[in-house]
Amino acid sequence: MYLNYFGLAERPFSIAPDPQYLYMSAKHREAMAHLSYGLSQGGCFIVLTGEVGTGKTTLCRNLLADLPDNVDVALILNPNINRRELLETVCDELQISYPEKQSKKKLLDSINNHLLTTYAENKHTVLIIDEAQLLSPSVLEQVRLLTNLETTKAKLLQIILIGQPELNEVLARNDLRQLAQRVTARYHLPALAKNEIQDYVNYRLEVAGCKKPLFSAQALKLLHQLSEGIPRKINVLADQALLGAYAKSQLVVDTKTLKSAAGDVFAKKEYALVDSVFKGKRLWFTLAVLLLITNVGSWWLFGSKPTQNQAVVNGVKLKEERLNAKPSAQPKAEDLTIEAPEQKLEALSLSESTGSKTIDLSKLAEVDAMPVEPSFDADIEPGSVVFSDDFLDSKPIDQTLDNASTDLGKVALVRNIEPPAYLANSAFGRVLEVSSDRTGRVAAFRNLAAAWDAELPDVILRPLCEELEIDGIACMSVSNWSTLNRLNRPTIMVLDHKGTQHRVILYRLVEDMASVLVGDQSYQVPISELRDRWSTNALLFWRPSEVGQEFLQLGDKSSALPAVRKKLDDMLVSLGLDSIGNLKSDFFDAELAAGVSELQRKFGILADGKIGRETYLLINEILKPDAVPTLTRRNRI
Repeated sequence: MYLNYFGLAERPFSIAPDPQYLYMSAKHREAMAHLSYGLSQGGCFIVLTGEVGTGKTTLCRNLLADLPDNVDVALILNPNINRRELLETVCDELQISYPEKQSKKKLLDSINNHLLTTYAENKHTVLIIDEAQLLSPSVLEQVRLLTNLETTKAKLLQIILIGQPELNEVLARNDLRQLAQRVTARYHLPALAKNEIQDYVNYRLEVAGCKKPLFSAQALKLLHQLSEGIPRKINVLADQALLGAYAKSQLVVDTKTLKSAAGDVFAKKEYALVDSVFKGKRLWFTLAVLLLITNVGSWWLFGSKPTQNQAVVNGVKLKEERLNAKPSAQPKAEDLTIEAPEQKLEALSLSESTGSKTIDLSKLAEVDAMPVEPSFDADIEPGSVVFSDDFLDSKPIDQTLDNASTDLGKVALVRNIEPPAYLANSAFGRVLEVSSDRTGRVAAFRNLAAAWDAELPDVILRPLCEELEIDGIACMSVSNWSTLNRLNRPTIMVLDHKGTQHRVILYRLVEDMASVLVGDQSYQVPISELRDRWSTNALLFWRPSEVGQEFLQLGDKSSALPAVRKKLDDMLVSLGLDSIGNLKSDFFDAELAAGVSELQRKFGILADGKIGRETYLLINEILKPDAVPTLTRRNRI
């Protein structure tokens, strides 16, 4: 499904034991050396063990592909056999004919005669048994007896036992000590190490035809943690994560997509265990932050006088007198002249300082910004500080490789190059440089919440997104420009200037220019510069309607579907599209999926026929245009 989207020739994370996709880690090379050495020495038994999914079978297939032409191989994949079936399977694999219901002695004689013949022809025979830990003791004893087929100079049959770690326990049994004594090479294949996960994933992607990274660094770290370094788990998770990224029109898998994939592919108990690890880590992190808050709060209260008129620390609001002094290092207006056309910057000075009030983005969007020099004479109130908040999580943002492009439809890739040099001295950069006291997260949250007719409390005791849930507002993280543009909502962006992060609100897009709110002032900035400065995941708000936000797809049955059908039908009819009919049905049928796909194509979003958050956002925007703040008017394709 996602092959063409990512430019892949075939699925890179199939769990089939294809030697072409075998990533030869240091441990795999060591295991291969043990197997090759054991075969070259003509020993009786070679034992290869490893946890489920570590790549034992794939490694064995790779070994078989490298064997010379004079080696015959008998491969047994089903260990649930008895002694007679073992001998019959060996005959079948070596193409030895035998009559039905032949005695075990006759079968063994036939195998011996065949091995003597091939030995005389300078051929070597190898028997490989996979999942050998499931062999019964009696069958293992029969396997040992096969090694008694020999000449005075050499063994006629060499045997490789492949199995899980339990195989070593089986071989340690007292009644199987004769077999254990004949093991000439033994190796345990471990899971991949942390520093190998990136090479493993990228190697498989390259074999499948994709030469660019599709997983962020954080996602790779999480992938190793979730999979415990076991290649089969990595493959299953990575395959599901690529499908999830495709469904969300992402070109890079992030941690959120990977966590969602883990919930889909892991069994409930297994995922609950993984989830508990994350919760445990979050708990320790929270305790550490609370300890830090306590120390900082004590110093703040008793160690020195605050210099801000408000500070929210651990939910406690400290009131102080407003600063009378203006910032000492503020540039003059003439110092902010624009030197290049592409650095066009326009500022809209508001007639009223924010104070304890918030900016009305809806009114701001109605005003055409005037090309005036930015003014810093307003009495600027420093932003508040909140520690107990997980907003923006310090994740690197996806950035475009083509920084000069202003194509809103392009999906960005992870930026691994230095930011353009012009950012250091651009006019907007100098605005950010003197605005660090106006770009705090609380101020940004308050202003964006006001656009949704919501208000944060004066005393903040919970994470900001949880506070907004009281007003029915949900937060959504955005990691690339394409998604931000499709979701079409005012967004809190984190911009970088000389290593310092500033939170601004992007509230309007017009052609190649973006209108952003920095504190209480509005500026027009080239989209190319905004994207070049974007440093970590952005955050937008949306308000789920009465139909909810349940993910729905073909074949689902839900009590929410009648209401969703009605909304979709109203929307389709208003756009001149075909009605979906059967509005009271609680079943997601093909007709509904076709209607959803048609609607998605109309507005240029992923036409997968499924109803997810992006489709809900679109429904809200079309049916209630006056109640939903947007970046731009949708193009109806």
